[in-house]
Amino acid sequence: MNRPIEPQKKEELLERCLAAAIKVGALDSSINAIAKKIGTSGRMLVYHFGSKHELEQQIISLLETRLREKLWTFQGVSLEETDCLAEPLLEMWRHLTSPEMHGLLKLAMELNQRAIQGDAETQHFLEQESQKWVDSLSQLTNDKTVALSLFHLFQGAILDFLTTGNAQRGQQTIKAFTETLR
Repeated sequence: MNRPIEPQKKEELLERCLAAAIKVGALDSSINAIAKKIGTSGRMLVYHFGSKHELEQQIISLLETRLREKLWTFQGVSLEETDCLAEPLLEMWRHLTSPEMHGLLKLAMELNQRAIQGDAETQHFLEQESQKWVDSLSQLTNDKTVALSLFHLFQGAILDFLTTGNAQRGQQTIKAFTETLR
């Protein structure tokens, strides 16, 4: 007789797995390596998640949720207040480029790499997540075209930051973009 999965224990394990993935900036570990990093057994992870694939999917989903939670503290600013729009976007950029976000960003870029290499499931997942970001930015700006432009601006700026370490260019681009909205 199998004992039932404990949702609280599963959540705790998922949080620890996400923290471990963020620390190394990658998901490319075996289930036993992940288990070792978080101080449990591979058997326990399989019991709660079924497979490495399912564990990865839940880690990825939690990652995207956490990114949005951390970055949408400025909801409620509208495009009509363009003088005020630059500051929340710059604050978002400062947060994105902070040291505690580096592993999280690397992990997000790993997902993009998987999608580029043709992983259909990751492509589908990223398409859904991208739409959530654009929808959130649309609520912020009240303009779908501006929201899509901001989404692409941040994607490019993040890639530039991760490859060069230069956060100033992203900041300058955000300032220049918000100037064009006036």
